[in-house]
Amino acid sequence: MKKKIELLKSVDLFSTLRPKELEIVAKYSRYYTYRKGEIIFNEGSHNEELFIIRDGEVHITKHGDDHKDVELARFISGECFGEMDLLDSAPRSAIAQSLKDSTLLIFPIKGVAFKDVLQRHPEIFAQILNKLLARVAGRIRTANALISEKAPWVHNLRKQVMKDKLTGLYNRVFLEEELPSILSESSRPVSMIMIKPDRFKDINDTYGHEAGDRVLRLMADIFTLMLKSEDIAIRVKGDEFSLLMVDTDTNRANEIAEEIRLKLIAMDLGQITKDKRLPFPVSIGVATYPEHAEDSVTLTDLASDLMYRARENGGDRVISAS
Repeated sequence: MKKKIELLKSVDLFSTLRPKELEIVAKYSRYYTYRKGEIIFNEGSHNEELFIIRDGEVHITKHGDDHKDVELARFISGECFGEMDLLDSAPRSAIAQSLKDSTLLIFPIKGVAFKDVLQRHPEIFAQILNKLLARVAGRIRTANALISEKAPWVHNLRKQVMKDKLTGLYNRVFLEEELPSILSESSRPVSMIMIKPDRFKDINDTYGHEAGDRVLRLMADIFTLMLKSEDIAIRVKGDEFSLLMVDTDTNRANEIAEEIRLKLIAMDLGQITKDKRLPFPVSIGVATYPEHAEDSVTLTDLASDLMYRARENGGDRVISAS
């Protein structure tokens, strides 16, 4: 498993994944050995697999009009090929053959479709999908036509990967990919409220992770009820949440943040913790576009920094960029 993970990390598609995510990819990968001259796949086959060469050499050829094979590419140890076929269910248009004894790591394992893996682990494979789509978009017109043909399932999958399964809110993928467009298209101020509980670890440690999950869902319900229809609630990671307040200036965002703080500290956790009274203080940071930040990354970082500053100053408070 360790060697698989190290090899996967060397491939651009998987390079940004975290260790636990790489373990999932490794689980769906397997080593195969090919003898010199052995065909890895043939022209016309329908396999949807990515091949990573651990050792050996592979060349890609195509039958020419004069019945002679034309070499298209050659790959050596550490390189990968076949990534475009993960998105394409059409027959392969080339032949892959081992030039010497070669060991290849193949993803996904035979009998498992890439789309099925994506649907089982949408959040983990969002980065892979995005890189694949970026490569496709940069190819020639026929490759761009491929994206168009697959638009329905790609669109539905993107919706899935942007949703947090536990809370039903949007997740970090949405924040990173959609916030730039939201800001650039808005002629009105957009405020970001970042929220983190001060004692969430205590709940997990004392009452268990299931209780912690119930608290996170309860927080999500409160945010949903308090937001305008055009506002957006996001579970950024773990117990951190972000609220995007459209057409909301800093003063109003501060008022809403204080309302949220009071609402959460008074939240009734009795059914979850079995205690009569357990305050739930939170630390909150507030920043506004374009007043305090000119782009999505700066806005997110600033609101997050202010949230942690509130936490470092004792928690149970709101700190604004103003």
